[in-house]
Amino acid sequence: MQALRFVRSFIVPTLLSLALAAPVVARPSAISALYVGEVPVDAPAGDVLADAPPHTPLLAALNQVLVRVTGQVGADLVGELGIDRSEALSLSLARQYREVEVPQADRGPRTERRLRVDFDPAAVDRRLDAAGLARWGRERPEMLLWIADDGPDGARYLTPAPVLDHALDQAMFRYGLAITRPILDAFDRIEVTPSDIRGGFAGVAEAARHRYGADGVILLDLREGAQYWTGRWVWRLGDIEFGFSRSGATPAEVIELGIARIAGALSARFAVQPGVEARRRLVVSGIDRPVHYAEVRDFLDGLTGVEAVRLLGAERDTLTFELDSSADGLQQRIELSGLLRFERHDLASGTLYYALAL
Repeated sequence: MQALRFVRSFIVPTLLSLALAAPVVARPSAISALYVGEVPVDAPAGDVLADAPPHTPLLAALNQVLVRVTGQVGADLVGELGIDRSEALSLSLARQYREVEVPQADRGPRTERRLRVDFDPAAVDRRLDAAGLARWGRERPEMLLWIADDGPDGARYLTPAPVLDHALDQAMFRYGLAITRPILDAFDRIEVTPSDIRGGFAGVAEAARHRYGADGVILLDLREGAQYWTGRWVWRLGDIEFGFSRSGATPAEVIELGIARIAGALSARFAVQPGVEARRRLVVSGIDRPVHYAEVRDFLDGLTGVEAVRLLGAERDTLTFELDSSADGLQQRIELSGLLRFERHDLASGTLYYALAL
């Protein structure tokens, strides 16, 4: 009852007054975006969005979603799970065709016709859980990407180009990774030089990472060889740091292969298995505005494996929630987002204590 009085007497009236004072701006759901497939229709050979082995466009779009949600890069999950067109239709919510301008390196952009399919997140999750497949889930880090290439005097910041920007956008969409590029202002150029990128010194980008609000850092040293391009990648997230190289016929192919490798590594670390449903209690402090309550509630509702969220009580700026979760790794998934800062874990009661990190 105390929680209900808090919501009714403070949260609801204040939210209502704010809604009346300012227009509501609709934002696309980040969760739903993970369950959207988009593939070219009659795609030219070598198109990175055309899944292999060959499928109908509908099945290719579903396979793209299954790969993104599980993080199993390069897998033919539609084939492995025996999903036919009829089942794919039952999993879909909406379908549409659209035309996309695709930049070309040596000529003007070409127009590409694509099929875009929105799939039902809950239905897709149930299908994967029934098959016993781990899901990377919705909690994904935002990475700050720095790119250097060769200039007349050595390493330099990569000059923006439509073809490479498009390749990066497609890789982000294909694998469900949020990537930010630095604007290269005076602070950026002092903190992270092209030589730092070439040397793979991810630690020097920590100040910039905090400034951009990113979770991790990616450095790409892109070089042109006699026959192919090579990218030396270094990425860092929390206490883990890895480096690898990928080669391709074009810089766009190097970007596609590199982002795919990073996505596969992240999914292997953060994927969760469906498990026995458990009930956990969370105490969150620092919630002193109605918008904070709404943001925390929406965040908890959207966590992978969370089936239900209940507000149990409120005292000053602290709220107590109860969560029903059907997947493991709840604490890890919460901390990956950055919205809540972990404070302590009461082992006796199993209660997790957090503070709002805004």
